Amino acid sequence: MESEWTKSTWGDEVSLEYGKGIRGYQTAKGRYRVFGANGPVGWTSKPLVQGSGVILGRKGAYRGVEYSKEPFFVIDTAYYVQPKKPLDMRWLYYAIKYYRLGEIDDGSPIPSTTRAAVYVRDLSVPPLPEQKAIAHVLGSLDDKIEANRQMNSTLEAMAQALFKSWFVDFDPVIDNALAAGNPIPDELQARAAARESLGDARKPLPEHLQNLFPASFTQTEELGWIPEGWAVGRIRDCCEKIQNGGTPKRNIKDYWQPLQVPWLTSGEVRRGFITRTETFISELGLQKSAAKWVPEDATVVALYGATAGQVAFCASRLTTNQAVCALISKENYRFFSYIFLSRSIGSLANQARGSAQQNISKGIVEELPVILPNTSVVQTFDKLLEPVFAKWKLNESYSSDLAKTRDTLLPKLLSGELRLPIEELEVAV
Repeated sequence: MESEWTKSTWGDEVSLEYGKGIRGYQTAKGRYRVFGANGPVGWTSKPLVQGSGVILGRKGAYRGVEYSKEPFFVIDTAYYVQPKKPLDMRWLYYAIKYYRLGEIDDGSPIPSTTRAAVYVRDLSVPPLPEQKAIAHVLGSLDDKIEANRQMNSTLEAMAQALFKSWFVDFDPVIDNALAAGNPIPDELQARAAARESLGDARKPLPEHLQNLFPASFTQTEELGWIPEGWAVGRIRDCCEKIQNGGTPKRNIKDYWQPLQVPWLTSGEVRRGFITRTETFISELGLQKSAAKWVPEDATVVALYGATAGQVAFCASRLTTNQAVCALISKENYRFFSYIFLSRSIGSLANQARGSAQQNISKGIVEELPVILPNTSVVQTFDKLLEPVFAKWKLNESYSSDLAKTRDTLLPKLLSGELRLPIEELEVAV
């Protein structure tokens, strides 16, 4: 490491300030992010901290590190970081991640990161211009990842909106019923009135698509009124098969080496695309664990633990442990199944049981009641969403590659192993 880096302690460089209690942030519509121990938890109309800043989790099993470009609020399960000297705030964020301050534990029954335990830790501080250059390099990668996340949020919103319009609100069927003068069930009168009130602003589907939908409704015991000719079924009716995975024995090295097979655990299941896994097993481990390959475009549901009920879409072929349920959809049901299940996360999570660990069963997942449209509608829905999901998947793959690059560079830049040329620092910033 070059001599111009200063050896110091965290207590000499920063102060960790306690967050404050606040009510209603989970449902508030304010413009400022509220952060807790493991990331964003809501919104508020009044920030606690002006300007950009770093948040460090203080209490709980999961204590993360976050960076906010905008003013923000911190609740009392986290700290916000106040520099004591001129320091680049985004460099501080990466330094806290590099030195793993969020993993410091005081050994109490409730896992906690104390200020006293942080302040005595050593660190090396580069000159401010080099801090800014390091933050610029790593921050540019994170900014691209965030831009992709926002674009994918828009893409998913488009897919969700189309699903809701066709299979929840039944807009095309209501439009056909209105055009034909057919009766509208009382439960759908409000939606019909809203559609009718749009007048010329109402935009029915193109005729060849509009004709795929019926013009009347039928009553069902389980789901109420549904379009005439459609049926009520179970999510298993949309699938070729539904399977759980398996775990190889931990004490047999050959089951885990070489690292050939991507192996998904329940804790990794988050809404959106699964582009990579943290763990890999061997082909032999796959065979001995009773796990099975899960194909690309399958939907997976976490069954155990904190993520029980979470749903994700597979960007590539993988396998899973027994705490993950994989739904391999029938042709034309890939996107229908995923969006339906993503809308059912709350229902699934509410059915989780267990004192030590929350869990749901494969049977609960496969028995979820679902509306079954006619074949032509499902085929059309699948085709319309193909380019949306393709773009979404491409963005996720690109973000995964960017994250790998960032994770490779971060320890090299923060340790001084990789130095940015001094003469180019001003240009880089």
